Amino acid sequence: MLKKPENKTRKRLRITQCILFLAQILFCTFTFVQIPSPNPSKVGFYATVFDMFGYLGGEFPDAAQGAAFSSVLPVFFIFLVIPVVGFFFCALDKERNMKNIVSIICSLLGVFSILTIVSLNFISYGSLLALLCYILISFITAFAMMARLVEDNNTKK
Repeated sequence: MLKKPENKTRKRLRITQCILFLAQILFCTFTFVQIPSPNPSKVGFYATVFDMFGYLGGEFPDAAQGAAFSSVLPVFFIFLVIPVVGFFFCALDKERNMKNIVSIICSLLGVFSILTIVSLNFISYGSLLALLCYILISFITAFAMMARLVEDNNTKK
């Protein structure tokens, strides 16, 4: 890919992308999954991504929920891998357009993984904030792609 030195606008957009990818990791500490209990006397199941990692070697509080989530549990690593990959590409790639391409792919994968793994029935505020942040990242990335096409006034002179 063509290397092009970044100007102030592209640098600010890249830093904003990095901050939003770090916010995605923060949203993993919020309640990501909520499953209401059909029995009103029992409390529903609420878990963060890190809570799900805690259940990886142990037992779930309820046997039925444990059976349901034991097959999905290894897939929860994707909620951490996607923002980490996006962050490192945005932080380390300063001159190429690769960070924008990877950022769009990470945003699409993040939205797709939240909607398929968590599903709309069990979505909680952590996954909702993550969805909104992925949409914001995709708009900022599209703006960064357009900012790359515009010539800088300082290089023109």
